Amino acid sequence: MTTDWARRAAAFFVKSDPEYDEFLRQHEAKSTKSIVFYLSCAVLPGFLAYLLIYPLHPFLMELTGLSSHYIQFLVLAVMASGWHILFPIFMLKFVDKLTWKQTFIYLGFRKGDAKGLLVVFPIITVMFTLLSLPYMKWIFPPLSSFLDNLPALHMGEWHIFNQGYYDFPWPLLVIGLIGNFIGEELYFRGYLLKKIGRLPCDWLIISVLFQLYHMWQAPMNWAFIPLAVIIPCEILVKLRKNLYGAILFHIYINTLWGAVTLYLVGV
Repeated sequence: MTTDWARRAAAFFVKSDPEYDEFLRQHEAKSTKSIVFYLSCAVLPGFLAYLLIYPLHPFLMELTGLSSHYIQFLVLAVMASGWHILFPIFMLKFVDKLTWKQTFIYLGFRKGDAKGLLVVFPIITVMFTLLSLPYMKWIFPPLSSFLDNLPALHMGEWHIFNQGYYDFPWPLLVIGLIGNFIGEELYFRGYLLKKIGRLPCDWLIISVLFQLYHMWQAPMNWAFIPLAVIIPCEILVKLRKNLYGAILFHIYINTLWGAVTLYLVGV
């Protein structure tokens, strides 16, 4: 009975596509050296962004004449809308020698998935929200406060998070949003997750590395690392074999989840 129930649940949530699974296996990293390379690709952009936003941003302000606010936005927009989108496409097209169509299919931009978006995505989003509430109430606040008290990680008044993360003219804001919601998902879940597919718990590794990558916003994102085991972006990609649910969940986290947890548990 238990086995039959598990099989029915798997059949409900998982989109079966053996041909696509085999396509991904053909292009995943096969040597230890290449796996280490892709793992390093998960954190290197975040380290560079940290250097530019923290120790180097006064120099960049003087060099460009731009405000601290704009310098930080440009760094993040170039990283997310530039590197995160162009690097995977370049690697798949010119290193893996995929066609343009194969490249975008690999990244998860496939045909529509009505069941995934209208049924599976809402169920998983509600489950995550409920499971996250105890963590947000009792663990996140002290951990986030502890990290923010570390001088190397402290997000002062100059930090973009405190100055206005989305407070930019709409053309720039569109670029930033594309990078934030699509670029990051394309890079981490559409590309790196599949490249390290041979590793056990590949989904959890990428989930943790995604939080570590945000080292310029460490007091918030590093405080989510223990929560990474239930953050479902990677799970949605593996279950439904496309990127759309992960993009929608990213939008939900950045726009609504904070208001929901604030209303329910005061955080």
